[in-house]
Amino acid sequence: MAEEQEQPRDNPAGSEPAGTVLTLVCEKCGKDYFFEDERPEPGMKCEKCGGTVFRSFHETVGDEARDDFRDSTERDLDPDDPEGDVMPGDIMDLNRL
Repeated sequence: MAEEQEQPRDNPAGSEPAGTVLTLVCEKCGKDYFFEDERPEPGMKCEKCGGTVFRSFHETVGDEARDDFRDSTERDLDPDDPEGDVMPGDIMDLNRL
């Protein structure tokens, strides 16, 4: 069976949203490609695995409210980072009350 290449489709919502970055994610290996001002070339292949199927989505640029929400609610990935600004001495002071 011959391998068919899927042709890029137009955005059904009309034009692309303003102030966004088009992100393509390779379905095989997960490599990300970002396009801010230009469109991806037709027949694009992944540099890492040679895949031709990509998930696409638009991400807003400079959305301060979203960035602030993400910073305040995102899980901390550094296991050595203290939970907050509480120092061990502060806990000892609470025991003396």
